[in-house]
Amino acid sequence: MSARTGRTGDALSETVRDLVARQLPDTAGVDLTPDLPLRDAGLNSLGTVATLVAIESEFGLSLPDELITPETFHSVRTLAAALASVVDAEPGATGKARAEDAVT
Repeated sequence: MSARTGRTGDALSETVRDLVARQLPDTAGVDLTPDLPLRDAGLNSLGTVATLVAIESEFGLSLPDELITPETFHSVRTLAAALASVVDAEPGATGKARAEDAVT
């Protein structure tokens, strides 16, 4: 079974939120809402790379270079939408994730 299976919409966003939260230096005082800028939450450049690696490992895919941008890593919402677009494009992907489902 693919790691992508069944993770769409809120489930995809929640997984992304959890992966990002693991990279933050101190999540105790941070309410990681979908639109909170990740830089404001404490995500630095090393945390961004660690988040990218965690996402690629968790979902068994590689984000294309054109999605590895500050805009993609702006918030949980933008990151989940980018991930959903890759899952959509993956041949044989079973997750049925769509960018518009990434955050409700």
